[in-house]
Amino acid sequence: MVKGQRQGPRKSTNSLVKELDAAIALLTRARTLAASNNGNPKAVSSTSQGGKAKRTLSTEAREAIAAAQRKRWAKVRRQKKLAQRGMLGK
Repeated sequence: MVKGQRQGPRKSTNSLVKELDAAIALLTRARTLAASNNGNPKAVSSTSQGGKAKRTLSTEAREAIAAAQRKRWAKVRRQKKLAQRGMLGK
């Protein structure tokens, strides 16, 4: 650019900030929609707020996890009971 020539009318800082905020909001919405399942924006939470995306489990998955945990606790109780019987038998 040649010294002394004007670039044209300058935008105020406030208007630039407003335009940038609008563009960021638009990109955030587009990103959320693209990442969501079937276009449902509630399926993916915003990670831009510093939190992790929320993951939901199906009913079957929760039941399987609960059954596995019950099985683990039953094993612990069974071992505890056997240990007590072993101590009493000696």
